[in-house]
Parts: sequence; C-alpha cells; structure tokens
Amino acid sequence: MKHGTLFRLALALTLLGAGGSLLAVAVSNILTTPRRVGPPSKPSSLAGTAFTCLNRDGTRIAGRWFPGHPDAGAVLLCHGHCVDHRHLMDMADFLHSNGYNILALDFRAHGKSGGAYTSIGLHEGDDIAAVIAAAETQGLLPAGMPLAAYGRSMGAAALANGSGRLPRITAFLLESSFAELRIIAARDILRVSGIPDSPLIDILFAFSRWRTGYDYASNRPVEGIRGVASRPILLIHDALDVRATREDHDRLRAAVPHAEELVIPDAPHVRGHQPPPAPFEPVVLDFLRRSGVLPAPR
Repeated sequence: MKHGTLFRLALALTLLGAGGSLLAVAVSNILTTPRRVGPPSKPSSLAGTAFTCLNRDGTRIAGRWFPGHPDAGAVLLCHGHCVDHRHLMDMADFLHSNGYNILALDFRAHGKSGGAYTSIGLHEGDDIAAVIAAAETQGLLPAGMPLAAYGRSMGAAALANGSGRLPRITAFLLESSFAELRIIAARDILRVSGIPDSPLIDILFAFSRWRTGYDYASNRPVEGIRGVASRPILLIHDALDVRATREDHDRLRAAVPHAEELVIPDAPHVRGHQPPPAPFEPVVLDFLRRSGVLPAPR
C-alpha cells in the first residue's frame, strides 16, 4: 500500500476516533437523506394524472400516469438516488411516442413523496407495489394490461430487490444497478477521496442503520434479483460506468442466467438511453415486444 493511501486511511480512522460522530453524520446524510432536486434542464411536455397512495409503512408515495394507446402495454419507470420521476421523462417521451402507457413514481424521500430517509432500493419495492395497486384501483392501469418495468441505478436495484414481491410486472429492464450496496459505497469513497475499503464503511453503515432503521449492509440486488424467476429481463450496462461497473453487471447476469444484456459502449452511469442509430431504443422496443408488452398497433 502506498504511503499516501496509508496516510489517508490513518487520517480517516483518526477522524473517526476523535470526531467520528461528525464524520458519520455527514456521510450518513449523503447516503440516507437525498436532497430534493429541481426539474431536468429539458422538461417534458407530456401531461399526466397525478395521484398519491400509502406504502406498507404508511408513507405517502406520489405517482403519475401518462395514458397512451389503450391497446398498448404499460411501462413503469423507476428513478435513481437524489432525483425523481421527472429525470426519467426522456424514457417516458420515447416510450409514449410508441404508444405505451407510462406509470411513474417518486420513491420515498424523493420528489413529492413523503419520508425522511431512503433505503437506496432495499425497501422501495414496497413503494412500487403501492403505486401499481393504486393505479389499478383508481382505474388508470387496467388489470389486464401487460406491465413492464424499467429502472436506473437505485430504481433498478429497487426492482431487483422487490422482484419476488412484484408479480404484476411481466418484464424487467434494469440499467446501471449495483450488485451490493456496500461494494459500490466503498468504490465511490475510494474514487472521491482515495480512501480504500476499510472497517470505516461498516461503521458508517451501522450508524446509518441506527439512525434510520434500514439495514443498508443487507442491500444486495444480486440476491434479490432471483425473484425475477423465469420472467423476461434485460440488463443494461453503460460501459463507461465507474460506479455500477462491469463486475456488477456480470454478477447480476450470473444470478439470472436467462437474462438478456445490452452494453452501451460510450455511455457513463445511467446515460445509456441514446436515440438511433445507437442500439438502445431498437433493442428496448424489440425486448418489450418479445416479452408481450406491445406498443400501439400500426
């Protein structure tokens, strides 16, 4: 280990011993309490129906329905950490232009939803289940309409972790999911600060659990994804992603051997959606069709 790395690690551990509470609070805030962000730079012109529901914990979850062609299927859109459904409107516009009905939500502690803390995909499957049930109860999502689900980063992890409890979803499209939260957290800290993986990560996770009640160390989409069972699944890897790396992608794919994959060579984290002639849109549309989630009839 290089002297500089040893120094940074020693400094981190010293800070943890002397002023550890301040360090733990700062990093825990970043991990557990996403800041509410504004709209994307290019907002969509799609108009939808807003609704709210309560998840299993009683937290208010905001949903939105964008009606498409009545004979087409529907796609649920699941956003990442520190953003909300508005940051997936590029996907909504693309899919809606092909006739698809769109269901979207703001996860707990994001956007217009309630809640003080995020579990970063560990329990957000409950938010998804609540929104699907509410959309059906309120007559927005017809009971017989095929429903696929697309998620980015945390949204993909939420779908993977919750897949076994989400039987209403007939096909999954997961982009930039991590395999284990602890590993991506260590990777991010190394990339940002130069501090290597150490017990410091476990202490921060333990503090965050004490603070929120969420066991972040158990957040392992590589295990939860087995709940997909035999349903169609497309794993999308952005080849320039330094956060959810090829190792994550390969581990997730090994957990569901029938999974299809799409690798976008020039895309960083969650930036795989690029219009033709890039392969993203044609591959996604083909996957949805073959999965029985059909676009508008021609």
